Amino acid sequence: MSQEDQLNNVRQQWYAAYFAGDIGKLSQLELPGFTYISVQGIEDTSTRYHTVKQRLLDQNWFPSTVNREDVSTSYQFVGDVCYVTGEGRINLTPELGHNRYMSELWQFSQQHGWQILSLHASVIPAK
Repeated sequence: MSQEDQLNNVRQQWYAAYFAGDIGKLSQLELPGFTYISVQGIEDTSTRYHTVKQRLLDQNWFPSTVNREDVSTSYQFVGDVCYVTGEGRINLTPELGHNRYMSELWQFSQQHGWQILSLHASVIPAK
């Protein structure tokens, strides 16, 4: 399996864990200093995990029907780091979804495999 295929598999696991609110799996796939950058600002790991847990308790999280797909993706490998950029689509239902630009920074280690260090996402305005 190519390096790109391996990373793509881990990316899909990470996104699935996020949409499921699986903090245990997220903590395995994220580096301790992980940050998420969006129009709302910058979230560190502890803030994000707290928000996810609270929204799960409030039953205000993603529906079980949610899925994410890559529309276009570019992988740039430099040593043990990969910069992933492109466009993805989040489908809340088969009829309702939105596209986002994203850039991700991933790091590989022999001990942990691929782990994400940062994600920057921005919604693409509807045309």
